[in-house]
Amino acid sequence: MKLKSIQNKKGQIGNLAPAILSLVFAGIVLVFGLVMSQELRDTQTAGTEAYTAANQTVVGLGTFADFWEIIVLAIVITVVIGLLLVVFGGGKRGR
Repeated sequence: MKLKSIQNKKGQIGNLAPAILSLVFAGIVLVFGLVMSQELRDTQTAGTEAYTAANQTVVGLGTFADFWEIIVLAIVITVVIGLLLVVFGGGKRGR
């Protein structure tokens, strides 16, 4: 019984690595997207359609970046709740 519970805990902790890698990858994509959009915007003449579109892209990516902390917090809370369910709910499922 305890061996099965320990295996479930390892599986839950094993889910943490892909979540962290996904966050790192999303952060890299966000930063590169912001840098490329800003460079594109800076090469355009102010007031043109291309400048306006690039500026809206930079503002939109900046708004997404404002929610970065909430996204990370949601993933951490999900992992913690999963671990708590495995630890405290594991013994009841086997009975």
